[in-house]
This record gives sequence, structure tokens and C-alpha cells, in this order.
Amino acid sequence: MGLVLVDNQKVNEAEGAYPLLPHERTWSSRTLFLVSISTSVATWCFLIGGYIGNYLNAKMGVAALTAGMMIGMLLVSLAVIPATAKYGIDSVTSTKPLFGNRGWIIALLLQYLSVIGWNSILLIFFAKAAARMLIITGIISESQSSMLISSLAIAAVITIWLLLKSGSKAVKNISAIIAILIILVGIWMLYMMVNKFGFQAIAAAQPPYASHSTIWNYTTGIEIGLVSLIAWWPYVGGIVRIVPKASQTTLPSMLGLGFPVAVMSTIGLLSVLLIGVPDPTIWMIELGGMIYGSIVLAFIAFANFGSAVIGVYISCIGLRNLTIMQKQSWNTVTLLTLVPICFVSVMIPDLFFAKFGHFLTLLGVFFAPLIGIQIIDYFVFRKKQLSMKDLYDSSSSSVYTFWKGWNPASLISLTCGFATYFYLLNPLTYGSNTPYQYTTATLPSMGVGALVYWIITRFVVIPLGRGGYKSKQH
Repeated sequence: MGLVLVDNQKVNEAEGAYPLLPHERTWSSRTLFLVSISTSVATWCFLIGGYIGNYLNAKMGVAALTAGMMIGMLLVSLAVIPATAKYGIDSVTSTKPLFGNRGWIIALLLQYLSVIGWNSILLIFFAKAAARMLIITGIISESQSSMLISSLAIAAVITIWLLLKSGSKAVKNISAIIAILIILVGIWMLYMMVNKFGFQAIAAAQPPYASHSTIWNYTTGIEIGLVSLIAWWPYVGGIVRIVPKASQTTLPSMLGLGFPVAVMSTIGLLSVLLIGVPDPTIWMIELGGMIYGSIVLAFIAFANFGSAVIGVYISCIGLRNLTIMQKQSWNTVTLLTLVPICFVSVMIPDLFFAKFGHFLTLLGVFFAPLIGIQIIDYFVFRKKQLSMKDLYDSSSSSVYTFWKGWNPASLISLTCGFATYFYLLNPLTYGSNTPYQYTTATLPSMGVGALVYWIITRFVVIPLGRGGYKSKQH
């Protein structure tokens, strides 16, 4: 497919929604690994670890977040990687066989909103870190911080927009530099905390909001790890599709998107247990001193750009599935993605920052049943075969039309999954019902969504001849 002409601009196919041909998939396993690390490791890790530190001590917290995150990453990989890596498509496109050639708009909306949330956190953290550094060094006063944070957020949005002019090349180039620095700085931050407080103090530290039920606390730690990692659903397809072989994608993405988040989240976990706050922009100077602390703060501010650039890139690929967006220039699409992020970062930064825990659990509500449904559809019913022609056919002749472009089986299954999650764990109050303390909310929600989808598809959709399940796939 090479290059396509859009609004008198040459746009590489990697910036479009159409499937990439083998010669257009230019990333190696190493590139995917580095991109995955720079995507996953950002300041949201500190907040994730901080929420787990509210309920668990260091030993149980590390075990829970590692288990939850690696299980979550495995489930996301099963749902997204096989189809996207095999056919060179993005996460949103991979849902057309289960939602329908119109119903996939649901997946696009979920992707768009989740990326806005994640990147708003990054830009807010960036602005706070940069402002904190300038206050500490005496360049500005505390009274000027609010205005500066808003200005820095706007400047960050403009910078990301400029960086993304080269599309996937920007993602690749930025990631190679940031990934290695992230690992080194993370190790150094952990060393400073251990050196300052010692292993004995770390082992003795107790979580501030632990429930009287130990199993509830541990399950909640796993739940937070799960929802944090299944939220990679929008990201995975957009990056693995640029790797030429499916066999080269699973291990780099699992290790790059899963394990590093657990390691860096440990910093936030220990921060809450030892200092009382997960935000390193507050305590870094105290631990590292003026010089080292300022260097780390500067890096934290800079590192967020890597994750933000990738997040916006992924969101743009999803938007390209819309016919109207296919006619727009790449710069216009990136701008449309950045505007709501800018609004949140400038207008309601403190409110969104304070509600980050609710944002995490809401991601579980939406993505858990979707992942369960996608696994069942691709492996059980589709037998790992999709029709490329029908994926990009929005007319009634497509086998993925179902009923006027919508598949009721997926809509009913999503609703049942939502209801299951809300019953087990209210994402707004963290109030729970049995058997949440034994099962988490994410896994049952995923299981219920998958089971309902299997029943309706097996006994209603297939017998009625909808969805192309009996037709020859190619």
C-alpha cells in the first residue's frame, strides 16, 4: 500500500487504519520491547502503586501488584495480539467481527476516553514536576505555580503535536532513548528509598487504609493491578501491528508492558507506606537533595512525553477508522486527540488527579468484559481467521453486518459484564459484595461477558446465519 495521499500530504500507512503489509511492518522485537517500556513506565506507576499501598504492606503489596499486572497483561495479549499481529490491524479494527461493522464505534469510544484519561494524568504530572523543580530552585514562587502548571500543560500539548508530525517514527525514536533512562532512574529511586529508611522500616510499615479483612486487602491489590494492565488494550494493537511476525510480538510486549509497571509501581507503594504520598515530585528533593532531586524531577517531567506521544499516536490510529478522519491530515487528527487532553490538564487537573482511583476501576468495568468477549469470538468461533475484505466493508454485504451493523450478542454480553463488575465492586465507592474478596471484580466480569457471548452466539447468532461464522474465512 506504500504511501497514501491525504489533503496533499504524504502519510505513511503506519498512520492509517488499513492493515499493514509485511514490507510496511518495520519494527523489530527490540524496537517493540523499547516502545513497550517507554509506553508503560511513566508517573502513573507511582499512583497505581500508591493505591495498592493504601491497603497492603510492602511484601504483600509487591506480590499482589506483580500477580495482578502479569495476569492482566496475559489476558490483554490473548485478546489483542493474535489478530492484530497476524493481520497488521489496530485494536479498534479487531473488534469489528464481534461488534459489527457499525458497532465497533463502541470500542473506538472506549479507546478514545481511556487514552484521554491516561495522557491527562501524564501531562498533569509533567506540569507539577516541572513547576516543583522551578519552585525549589527559586526561579518562581509558590503563588505562581497554578498559572505555571496550566501554561506547562499547554506547552506540552503543543510539543507532543509537533513531535507526532512524523508519526510512528517519532514513537520509535523517542522510545529508544527514554526506555533505558527510565530503568536506570527507577533503580536509583528504589535505592534511595532503601538507603534512607532501611529494610527493617520498610518491612514494618503499615498501610493507612487497610480493611480488617486481609484477604479483601490482598484481592483489592490484585484488582488494581489487573485493571491497570487490561487498560493496555487500546495500546497493544497499535504497536504490535508494526512488527512483521506475530511470533516476535508476544514476549516483548508482555515483558515491556507488564513487568516494568510492577517494578516502577513499587516506588509508589513504598512512598505511601514510608512517606504518606505516592507523588515523587513532593518527596524527591528530601531524599536526593537539591541536585539529584532536581535531576530526577526533570527526568520525570521529560519521561512522560514518551508515554504521552505513544498514547496520542494510538488514539489517532483508532480515529482513522472513521471515514471522516480518513480524509483529514495526520496533523489534524493528532490535534483533535490532544484538545480534550489539554482541557482536562488545564481546567480540572486537581479534580482528575484526586479521582484517579475511580478512573482505574472504571477501566476495569469497560475493558474486562470486552476482553473476555474478544477471546471467545476469535479463538472459539472464528478459529483465528478473519476476512480482511469484510473488515473494511461498511456496507450490508459485509459478513460483519449482523443486524444493520450491530451485533446484539456483544451488546448484551457487555451489559452483563458491566452489571457483574458493579455488583462485585462499586468503582466509585470501592464498596464490595461477596464473592469479590475471593474472585476480584475483573475476572468474573470477563468470565460472565465471555459466557453470555458464547451462549447467544452459539444458539442464536450462528443458527440465524449472521456474522459470517459459517462462511469460508480468508
